[in-house]
Amino acid sequence: MILLYFFLSHSLFSQIALPTFHATQNVKTVVNNFQVGDPLIVAGGGGGVIYQVNPHSGMHASISETGNSGKNGTAGGSNGNGGSSSRGGGGGGFLTDGGEDSRRPGTKGISFTNGGLGGNATDTNTGDGGFGGGGASIRVNNNISDQGAGGGGGYSGGGGAGANNQSHGGGGGSYNNGANQVNVTHPNGNVGHGKVIIIQGGSTWTFTTCGVSGRTGPTQNQCNSSYSGTNLAGNVTLVDGIQHWTIPATATYTIKAYGASGGDNGKDPNWSSCPYFCRDGGHGAIIQGDFTLASGTVLKILVGHHPENVNWLNGGGGGTFVVLSN
Repeated sequence: MILLYFFLSHSLFSQIALPTFHATQNVKTVVNNFQVGDPLIVAGGGGGVIYQVNPHSGMHASISETGNSGKNGTAGGSNGNGGSSSRGGGGGGFLTDGGEDSRRPGTKGISFTNGGLGGNATDTNTGDGGFGGGGASIRVNNNISDQGAGGGGGYSGGGGAGANNQSHGGGGGSYNNGANQVNVTHPNGNVGHGKVIIIQGGSTWTFTTCGVSGRTGPTQNQCNSSYSGTNLAGNVTLVDGIQHWTIPATATYTIKAYGASGGDNGKDPNWSSCPYFCRDGGHGAIIQGDFTLASGTVLKILVGHHPENVNWLNGGGGGTFVVLSN
């Protein structure tokens, strides 16, 4: 009877589906024991800027898993969730979308899980968020006291701008599940579009935005053209802007991910208010780690986009994600 009870209990337990991903997990010491859907590495995107005030340190991407707050205390996300918002769109996280002002639906950054689109700006002198979950900026009825910049996308999204006219978006959080980590942000963070560099032995593979800017990812044709003549030619499949690439041989790979910086203000050289009101968006994080991966493993790579710059209120930069597909 005891043996029968043990057998039945063991059989039942073996059929229970346990979670394969824990949003709060930290660095693993064993780097070849990943589950389907696990993020390997995420580099947060920088927050967007507003023209009126000097930047604050929270607009740069975070090298922790928690997104930074937007100016005036709009909280960044944690545990893989999107950043909050009371004006500008919150940055999307790995698991959930950012927040948004109810008067401006669609400005939130979309999570990696939901496709990673940047927020959509609809007001005058406002900017979209970058692909990779960047939040869009808003300016309600052209009112300078009812506006704000967008938060950066990332493992956890940056907070969208707070409730007055002096709010920059917060930078997105980052994630590193690898060994031999190197993680940096401002003043040595990334400026411009994101990218992913993968190195093994004497081989290097560099994944880019394929020449595309803005809130949506590249197409298959755009990446085919961009990678023509490189070692990625014919080896990258696009699914809704996310690049799928197969590990060629079992080995340890160094993966270095660059989050995109947030939208810059006043980059038009003919704008009469420069240089006084010219501001650079928050820096993206640069996150590096080593991963032992098996031949045939497919990686999903979302390269964060720097948003299109506008002269007033900018969107957040996209986070860059490298995720285990199978």
